[in-house]
Amino acid sequence: MRLFFKISGSIAILLILPLLILELVVGFWYKNEIVDRLKILADESLESSIYFSDIGISALPNFPLLTISIKNLSIQESGYEILNTEKIALHADLLDLYHENYSLSKIEILKPQFYAPIDSTGKKFMLRIKKKEEAKPGVKLLLDIPKIEIRDATIIVDNAYKKNRVRISVDQGNFRLKSFDDLLEFKGDAVGVLDTMISRGNLNQTAVPIAAHQATFRVNTLDDKKLFDGILRLYNAQLRAYGLLKPTGNGNLLDITLEGDEARINDYLALIPQFKPLKLIQHNPDAQLTLTIRNSGFVDPVTFPNVDILFELRNAAFTRIGLPGKLDSVSFRGHFTNGKDRNATTSEMAIDFGHAKVKNSFFQIKGSIRNFEDPYLNIDASSAVELEDLKSLLDFPDVEMSGSITILADVDGKISELEKKRRSRQNTFNGHIEFDNINIRKKASNIKVENLSGGITVKNKQLTLSELATRFNDADVRITGSTRNFFPLFEKKPGKTSFANLFINIDGLSVSQSDVKAFSNSDKSKTKPETFEFPKYLHLNCDVNMKEFTYDDHYAESIKLKLALNNDSLSIATSHFKLSEGDLWLGAVSRPSASAINNYDIWVKADLNYLDTKNYLSSKKSKSSKEVSGSRDYSNYTVHTDIRIKNLKHNKIELSNLRLLAELKEGKLNAKTFNFDFPYGKTQSSLDIDLKDSVYQVSGNSKVALHAFNIDSLKKYYNTLKSKQSSEDSLQNKKPSSFSVDRFSFHVSAPSATYQQFEINSLDANFHVRENRLRLTKSSFEMFDGVFEIDGLIRRNEAHEVKAFCNLSASNINLGDITSNITSSNKEMFSEQHFKGNVGVNGQILLKYNHELVHQEDEMLGKMSISLSHGELIKFKPITESLKFIKQANRDTILLANPHLEVLFHNDEIVLPTTTFKTSLSNIEFSGYHSSEFDFGFDLQVSVSDLLFKSQKKKRKEVNDDEKARFGLIKHYLQARTVDGKLHIESMKKKAYHQDLYLLKKRYDHVDSSLNQMSLQIVQ
Repeated sequence: MRLFFKISGSIAILLILPLLILELVVGFWYKNEIVDRLKILADESLESSIYFSDIGISALPNFPLLTISIKNLSIQESGYEILNTEKIALHADLLDLYHENYSLSKIEILKPQFYAPIDSTGKKFMLRIKKKEEAKPGVKLLLDIPKIEIRDATIIVDNAYKKNRVRISVDQGNFRLKSFDDLLEFKGDAVGVLDTMISRGNLNQTAVPIAAHQATFRVNTLDDKKLFDGILRLYNAQLRAYGLLKPTGNGNLLDITLEGDEARINDYLALIPQFKPLKLIQHNPDAQLTLTIRNSGFVDPVTFPNVDILFELRNAAFTRIGLPGKLDSVSFRGHFTNGKDRNATTSEMAIDFGHAKVKNSFFQIKGSIRNFEDPYLNIDASSAVELEDLKSLLDFPDVEMSGSITILADVDGKISELEKKRRSRQNTFNGHIEFDNINIRKKASNIKVENLSGGITVKNKQLTLSELATRFNDADVRITGSTRNFFPLFEKKPGKTSFANLFINIDGLSVSQSDVKAFSNSDKSKTKPETFEFPKYLHLNCDVNMKEFTYDDHYAESIKLKLALNNDSLSIATSHFKLSEGDLWLGAVSRPSASAINNYDIWVKADLNYLDTKNYLSSKKSKSSKEVSGSRDYSNYTVHTDIRIKNLKHNKIELSNLRLLAELKEGKLNAKTFNFDFPYGKTQSSLDIDLKDSVYQVSGNSKVALHAFNIDSLKKYYNTLKSKQSSEDSLQNKKPSSFSVDRFSFHVSAPSATYQQFEINSLDANFHVRENRLRLTKSSFEMFDGVFEIDGLIRRNEAHEVKAFCNLSASNINLGDITSNITSSNKEMFSEQHFKGNVGVNGQILLKYNHELVHQEDEMLGKMSISLSHGELIKFKPITESLKFIKQANRDTILLANPHLEVLFHNDEIVLPTTTFKTSLSNIEFSGYHSSEFDFGFDLQVSVSDLLFKSQKKKRKEVNDDEKARFGLIKHYLQARTVDGKLHIESMKKKAYHQDLYLLKKRYDHVDSSLNQMSLQIVQ
C-alpha cells in the first residue's frame, strides 16, 4: 500500500509540475510581449485615450486556454469617460499561440458602462477609431470570435441640446464577432431594461423590459457604414428593425425602419402609458394592426431625421376588465410625417377614417392636421351616444343613467385665423353637442338629474351654452353661458385666458346632509378623496339665483350670488341670502400671496330675527377626523363683520339684541362692539383676541348693567348654563384651555339685589382680570342705611371651586337693621326695636363656594373691626333681667359706645375677644363666642362702683366722650347663654371669668393665624 501512494504521488507531481512551469513561463516570459502587442493594437485602432490598471495572464484556470485579464479599463474622449469596465477577460488557445495564431476563442466583459454625451451646443463625444487606408474590398475572414459575453452593462445616451436622455441596463448579452477585409459583423442576443427615457425634459418611459433577438450589426470598415437587422422586443411587443447608418461630418445618414407584428395588438397597447389605466383588452382574433416607422435622412445632435409613420387598425374589439360593455368594430387608418423641414411647421397627420361602436352608439372621425406650429385643421367628426351603452364601458356601478348625446364637429381652417373669422361671421370651426332627456341618479343618495335637455354650440373660438334645462332633486334648473374664446383652455399658454359668463337659475332645490355624505362617500375603493382643480387659464363670472332653497332644516326664501373665479383667486360680490331667520349679506375676495396660502378678505353682514346655533354647529366629530396639533393660522384672513341678532340661542344661553361689529386682521380679532341683552340685564363690550399662538390671548372691557335681581336666582341661572358634569368629572376630563385672559375689565351695576332676607342697593362693582386672575376693585353698595365698600381677589380652581379674599369697609350702618336681619331666631330679644346706633366696619373675610356657587359656611374665615357710636339698648332682656335692682327707667334705655370691637369668623364659629362698652349704666367688659354647640354665649365684667356710685347724668355724659373706659375696684362677673332660644344668666367667679378669657384668647390667636395663612395662599 505504501508503494502505491509513492507511485501515485510521483505521477501527480509529473502531471502538475509541467502546468506550474507553464504558468511561470507564460506569466514571466510572455506577459511583456502580450502587453506590448495590446498597446500597439490600441494605438493603431483608437484615437481616444485608453487606460487600465493591470493586465494578468494565467493558463491554469481555463487550461488549455490562456486567459488575459485587463482590469479597470477606461477609454476617455475630451474629458468624458466614454467606456469603463471592471474587467475584460480574453481567452486564447495555447497551441494557436504557439503556432503564432493570435485568435481569440472567447471574450468576457464584466460591468461595462458606455456613455455617449452631447453637450448643450450639440457637440458629441464618442469613441474615435482610426481609419485603415490600406484596407481593400474583399471577403477574406480575418477574425472570428465565436463568443463574446457581456454582463451587467449600462448604456447612457445624454443629449443636453435636445434635453433627451436614455439609460439602459443590459443584464446579459451573447454575441459572435467576425472581421473581414472591409466588414465587421456582430450577431447575437441581449436582455435588459430601459430604465429611463426622457424626451425634451419630460419623463416618457421607465422600467421597460427590452430584448434584442437574432440581431445582426455590420460595420463597413471602408466608409464606416453601419447596417443592422434584428428583432427588438419591448415588454412583449416585437418590432423588426432594419436599416443602415453612415457617418457624415458631425452626423449620420440613416435609413431605419421599424415594422410591427399585426397579430399582437395588446402587446403594442401596453407600450402606451395612457392606455394602462383604461384596462382595455382586444379580443378579436381577426383584428389586424399595421405599423411602420421610418427614420431617414441626415441627422446630427441638433437635427431631427425625416419621420414617416403609417398605421392601420381593422376590426378590433375592446372590453374593459370587469365590465360587460364592448367597444366594437374599431378601425382607423392614417399616417404622420414631419415633412421636408423636419419640424412642427412642416409636420402633418392625417386620419383617412376612424370609427367604432358600442351597441346602438357610434363614433366616427376623419381629417387631417397640418403645421403643428400654426395648425390647419380639416376634421369631420360625429357621434351618437346612448348613455346606457356608454355605462357598460365606464366604471360607474353606483350611477344610473339614460338618455342620448349627439356630437357634431366640422373644422376647416387655421386656428390662428378663427378670431378674424369670428368677427367676419365666417364659420371655420363648427361644433354642437345636443343633450336629449338625460337622467342620472346616484344609487346611494336621493341626488338626481332628470330630463336634461339643451345644447352646447361652438362657432370658431366662441362657445355658447344654449338654455340647459333640467330637474335637479325635483328643482327646476336653467343654465346659460358663453365664452368668446375657449382656446386658451386647451392651448395652456401663459398670457392667454378664456373669459366666460355663466348664469344659473334654480327654483325649489332641496338637499339633505345625508344625501351629500352618501354622494361623496359612495366610492369606498378610493383611498384618497379627489380634489377639484380650477382650470388655470379660465376666468369665470357666475351669477346664481335660487328660490325656495332647503338644506335639511334650513330654509332660504332666496339666494343671490355673484362670483368671479380663476385659478388662484375668488371674488364674491355682495351676495344676499334671505333666510327664514333673517337677511345675510356676504362678500369675499381671495388673492394670491408670496406664501403657499392665499390672502382672504371677507365681509359678513347679518340682520337676523332668531338664530339657534345648534342648527348650524355640530358637536359630533367625524370618526375619520383627526386631532390637529398646533393652532390654526389666521394671519392670511381679514374678516369684517356687522351682525345684528334679535334673539340668539346657544345651547342653554339665550341672548337678545346682539350686535357684533368686529374685524379680524393679521391674526388679531378686534371686536369694537359686542353688545347683547340677557335675562338679568345687558352687556356692552369691546375686546381684542390675539389668535397667533395655540392659546388665544384675550383683552378688553365690558359694562354689565343688571336689573334688580335675586342672588340665588342669578346663581341658579349660572348653573343652568354649565354642563351637567360634576366637578370631579370635569377635573378628570379637563383639557387645556384655548383662551388666556390677559387684561380684561368688567364694570357691573345694578339698582338693587336681594339675598335671603338681605337687600342691597346701588351696586357698583369693578372687576379686573389679568393673567387669568380676577380682582375686585372700587366696588360699593348700600345696605342697612350705610355704604359698603369692598375689594379683593377671586380665584377659581380646576374643579370650578371659587375662593374670594375680600377687604370690607362700611360706615353709618344702622345697628337696628343689622340686628333685625342677622338674627333669624328670638326676635323678641334681638330686633330693631331693641337696638339703635351707628356702626362702622373694616376688615377681611375669606369665603369659599363650590362649583355651583353654593357658599361653604364651614370654610369661612373673617376678621372685622367694628366701631359703635350713639348706641342704645332699649328694653334688652339680658340687661333688664340681670340688673333688676336698678331703676327701670335707667334700665329700659341704655346708652352705649365702643370705638373698637373686633369679631372673628371661622367656619361656623364667631369669636368676640375682650372689648369694653361704655354705657349709661356702667362700663362693661364683654367677650363672646358662638358655635354649633350653643346658639350664643357671652361673659360680662361690670364695674359695680360705677353702677352704684356714679350719677346717671354723669354716666350718660361719659358714654360718648373720648376718654378710655375705667373700672372701679368692685366688679361683678356674669355669664349669659342662649340654648334653644332661651336665655340663661348667672353670676360667675372671677377665676372662671379669667379662665374663659384665656381660652378665648387662644382660640382668637388660632383663628387669626389661620386667616393670615389663607390670605397669603390665595394672593399667591
